[in-house]
Amino acid sequence: MRRLAIILLLALVVTPLASAAAKAPAFGLRALGNPKLGYFVYSLSPGAVHQGGVIISNSGTATGTVKLFAADATTGNTTGTVYLTDRKAQHAGAWISLAKTTLTLKPGQHRTVPFTVRVPASAKPGQWVGGVVAETSHQVSQPKSKNKASVRIKIRDLTIVAVQVNVPGPPMLGFTIGGVTTGGQRGFQQIVAHIANTGNVLVKPTGTVTVLNKQGAKLQVLTFKMDTFLPQTAIDYPLLLKKALAPGDYSANVRLAIPGVSGAAARVVTAHPSFSISKQDVKQVFTSAAPQTPPPTTAGSSNSSQPPWALIGGAVLVALLLALLVFQLLRRRRTPKAATPPPVPAPLSPEPEHRPGAAEPDEPVLAEAEAAQEARQAVSEQTRSPECEPHHYWDVAYDRGELGDDGIWRFPHRCRNCGLELLARDVDDATAHADALPA
Repeated sequence: MRRLAIILLLALVVTPLASAAAKAPAFGLRALGNPKLGYFVYSLSPGAVHQGGVIISNSGTATGTVKLFAADATTGNTTGTVYLTDRKAQHAGAWISLAKTTLTLKPGQHRTVPFTVRVPASAKPGQWVGGVVAETSHQVSQPKSKNKASVRIKIRDLTIVAVQVNVPGPPMLGFTIGGVTTGGQRGFQQIVAHIANTGNVLVKPTGTVTVLNKQGAKLQVLTFKMDTFLPQTAIDYPLLLKKALAPGDYSANVRLAIPGVSGAAARVVTAHPSFSISKQDVKQVFTSAAPQTPPPTTAGSSNSSQPPWALIGGAVLVALLLALLVFQLLRRRRTPKAATPPPVPAPLSPEPEHRPGAAEPDEPVLAEAEAAQEARQAVSEQTRSPECEPHHYWDVAYDRGELGDDGIWRFPHRCRNCGLELLARDVDDATAHADALPA
């Protein structure tokens, strides 16, 4: 019956959302005259002017209006090119001007929009990247009815074509490595290295980070291969640790290999920054809640014109979770709450052995032996999975965590309903261990 209710709820939520999404326009953006490469690459001297164009099409089922503008490009948090679409262009994006800033297209219609690239006379040699952006926004909503919450999503759809301008001049390879910090979330611990491209060309570096303890002993080696790193940009590059690190002082040997490009010789940059991990850092990473201060990310937009099904799916999931929560709360009201068992006593010393011929123990000794027997029985029952309705509610003691030999932190989890306590990585791990105990 519960499965049938969930299926009906999914149908009620998904059908209006999918219907609304099917009626939305879908804009695409293509580089005019450059279908194979998919973006523009111009070699232009300072002060030069060049004409180009983009083709905008509406492959959706509804008429819509698209906003057109230029944006600067930068390096993403894990490298690769992203675009700063939430701010006015100030660098290579400012060199691009479009003939139109808005365009209305019917389903199946397309239009060519010219643009002009003007390289400033003060432009320095190097490879500089901007982009032409087509942006639309619309809302997907579910009509509100009695006893049912409405769902409304505002969708911002961005499609981008890169415009790379190569200004002639000597290529320069230059990188700097800054400090190392720690980060991560939900049980995944990271170290974060600050790296900057101080040169003037696009490169794809590779490197290693060797983690050392306070005494200089090697703990682990992390290798990485970066995607495109844009010139004159900097990022905080995250690396996932193979094994978790306990609170303490550490150092990192960072080695960055920059390949030779455009006639510039390859080079290697190294650094040896120190870093520390506090108990609060560990608690933040391994708590089941969202991190208090996540590692910094670079604002940007992906170049995608596909419908945002992930957002729609997320809204459906939220609606389902809310409905299931209401169902569980109603069920709890109808079901008497299970009595909380008394705390499990600590195991006492084994009862003394009674040999033939020895004096019979007095009453206090017998009472102590009976208490020991009860304690052993209680401890034995703790290793069994108790009946817990509607399910386990875990209280976690993050201040008493233990770092295992496998490099994984585990914390005491105690169910506030049935009193079961065990070590686990997070609440999901605790529930899995509880379910695996014999009934």
